[in-house]
This record gives sequence, C-alpha cells and structure tokens, in this order.
Amino acid sequence: MISSGVGSKISVIIPTLNEEIGIGALLESLSSRPDLEIIVSDGGSADRTEEICRTCGVTFIAGHPCRGRQMNAGAKIASGEILLFLHADSSLEGRVLDEVRNAVSNGKRWGCCTFGFNENCLFFKVLAAICRWRVLLSSICYGDQGIYCTRELFRRVNGFPDLPLFEDRVFSGRMRRVGRAFVVQGRITTSTRRFRKRGLWSMLWKSQLLKLMFMLGVSPYKLSSMYQQTGDAKVCQQQP
Repeated sequence: MISSGVGSKISVIIPTLNEEIGIGALLESLSSRPDLEIIVSDGGSADRTEEICRTCGVTFIAGHPCRGRQMNAGAKIASGEILLFLHADSSLEGRVLDEVRNAVSNGKRWGCCTFGFNENCLFFKVLAAICRWRVLLSSICYGDQGIYCTRELFRRVNGFPDLPLFEDRVFSGRMRRVGRAFVVQGRITTSTRRFRKRGLWSMLWKSQLLKLMFMLGVSPYKLSSMYQQTGDAKVCQQQP
C-alpha cells in the first residue's frame, strides 16, 4: 500500500490517435503540476499530435493503433506509484489529482473520477448520471471516466487486454476481483464530439447495442467494424 497520499507520484497516461484538436489543451492544463509524469502513447497519428506533444515537453512514445496496447506501453515506462489513464478529449477538475492520491493512501487502489460532459443539456446530464450509477452499482469503469490504479495492482492483473474495443470493460472486470472501484468526487469532463458528429440518439443506440453484443459473447474483433463507424476508431489487429 502507498503510505502517503501527499507524496505519491502520479503518471498520467494518454492514448492518442489523431488528437491534434484537443490534446494541446489537456497537456497545458496538466503541465502546471510538477508532481506529475505525463506520457502520451500514440497509435500512429497522421496529424500534428506528435508535434504538439513534443512542444509541450511530455514523454511521447509511438506504436500500433490499439488503445489497450498503447496504455500498456505507457504504463510500462511509467515511474509513478499511481497510474491515471485519460482520454485526449478530457479535462480534469483541479482537485482530482489530490483526491486520487488520498484515495489510494486510504486503501482504495483503483477507481475513476466523477463523470460529466462538456455540454449541460438534459440528454447529457441524464447520460452522465447513468454512467456514474453504473460504476457505483457494478464497478465497471470506462476509459472516458479517468481510470486510476496503483502500478502494483496494474501489473498484478496484467494491465489492459489487447482488444479492438471494450478493453476498459475487461480491465474493470479484472480489477473488481480485487476490490470495488472507488469514485473520487473530483470531476472529469469529456467532449460530446462523437455524439454531435454521429447524432445523439444514433450514437447512444449503437454504443449500447455493441455493449450488449459484447456481453452476449460476440467477438470484439467482429464488432470492431461497427465500432469504427461510431467515429472513434482505435483498432488493433488480432494477436496470433
């Protein structure tokens, strides 16, 4: 167990794939914290993602496009006792980092942040509330909720699976065998860009259908082509 929430170093790991629009703002908000290690694990971006990251002075590594594999690569080189996995289109409330440290020091070895969207209309308020209750009831956290854990526990469960999607759901399943997820009060806000691009109800229906099919045992590799059509393609090839 980590003995001190105050002194524990956090390694923030951000998987990217063509994230030039939002990555700069996230890195700028984090760069003011000298107690952080920031690692961007890229999946082969063809835009200015790498240029922006190197300008910000963070650790940048490149590999194949697969979000789970990218996060594992970032965790492998991380030096922090606590790992915090963030999506590039997210933003953190200032108190999140200290709350994560305090949670871990009090024995809460993994969990996520309080979730919200960057729009306040009723649709997104209800959806965010459902996501929050899902974590409380099932200890299933998705990547856009800012998953954190100790480095020791991450290694113990062998990290994220190399899947083309739902790597975060499988990871949560591994983690909750050890203990329930703890939700810090600090807020993580994620972009509504995918919903606006594909349509609110269309995006919601398709994402829930994919989750249902995955829970029913459909191979994530068979679902990956449908997932790409949602406009958030992070695809990896099946391992031999």
